[in-house]
Amino acid sequence: MANTAAGIILIAGGITFTNEWYQTHEINWRVPIATVLAAAVFDGLAKLDDKAAVGLSVIVLIGAFVNKVNGKSIADVLSESFSSKTPGRKAPRQPIAV
Repeated sequence: MANTAAGIILIAGGITFTNEWYQTHEINWRVPIATVLAAAVFDGLAKLDDKAAVGLSVIVLIGAFVNKVNGKSIADVLSESFSSKTPGRKAPRQPIAV
C-alpha cells in the first residue's frame, strides 16, 4: 500500500505530465519516469519521517500546480476554464444591494 507522500508525488507528476502534454501537444516520457523514481524516494523518506515526507510532497504538489509550460500553468488553465469572462465581452453589471 502506497503511503500518503508517494501518492501526493504521483498526483504532482500526473499534473506535470498533463500540463506539458496539453501545452506542447507532445508526450514527454521523462516526466512519468521521474515521477515514479521520486515516489520511490519519498516512500523511503516516509519510512524515516512520515510528516516530513508529506510536507515536502505538498510543496512539490504546489510547485507542479503553478509551474509554467509555454507561459501557462495548470492553475492558469483551470482559472481560464472556470472564468465567466470571454475575450472581447464585458461581464454583465451586477445591481448594487442597498
